[in-house]
Amino acid sequence: MIIVAAGALALSGCEKAAEGQVAAVVNGEEITLQEINATLAQANTPEGVDKKVLQQRALQQIVDRRLLAQAARESGIDQDPAYLIRERQLSEALLVQMYAQKAGTTLKVPDQAAIDNYTEKHPFAFANRTVYAVDQLVFPAPENLEDLKALESAQTLDQVGATLTEMGIPFQSKSAQMDSAQVPPAMMAQIVSLAPGEPFVIPTGTTVTASVIKAQQKVPFNADQSGPVAVKAIRNEEMAEIMKKRLGDAKAKAEITYQAGFEPPKDSGDAPSPAVTEAIDDAPAETVDAPTG
Repeated sequence: MIIVAAGALALSGCEKAAEGQVAAVVNGEEITLQEINATLAQANTPEGVDKKVLQQRALQQIVDRRLLAQAARESGIDQDPAYLIRERQLSEALLVQMYAQKAGTTLKVPDQAAIDNYTEKHPFAFANRTVYAVDQLVFPAPENLEDLKALESAQTLDQVGATLTEMGIPFQSKSAQMDSAQVPPAMMAQIVSLAPGEPFVIPTGTTVTASVIKAQQKVPFNADQSGPVAVKAIRNEEMAEIMKKRLGDAKAKAEITYQAGFEPPKDSGDAPSPAVTEAIDDAPAETVDAPTG
């Protein structure tokens, strides 16, 4: 009896309790107040709602997710190769995102002179901002981008489609909108110089998009909007430069070997790495107001 009682006492001492910073324990796994608050910070919580009620709702959401995750592990999902690959992708993406976010904390808030200079140098993003309605043909990028030169003589989107058909390249037609504020300035300058109805071709990773402008509407930012937008754009560009340098430093020190046929393309040029742009786009932006006065 003494041994059994001691054993029972030892077991009860190992049990985790829902107290202090621990809001709940789900099959031995703790859920902390910090985890609840992080969930609330990521959500758009309505004003005027009791904080305790919001915490209770967030906690129940976490509890339900934890239970389903535990059930998934019991079924062996966490040993599935597809899961392991996805887990690594998400983990690396989060690490890089937070690495970029931390870099952003070292940046100074641009002053009014810097903001004015930026808006003047980026008219397509501010004073001349325009939203275009475009018709597009989307197709897979050829192994050799030089093959796209066959499209240079096309004067209409129909001619682009005919050339792609001759080349044996499948494509899909669609309509879309293009915001000039989201297009690199040099590229936007080339696009607006085209004759009406003349197509333009933009390679983007594994796909290529041929577009033609069908309609347009000017939607410039007003004075109240342009300041915060410019501040965010300036900070994003500075963060991108920091991350680009860090990536370059990491590559310089790294030992990388490629299987034959998987080497980086020779025509990759100085284009920003998608890993950098994704990190900047996904990093939560701190609320930074434009200078006033």
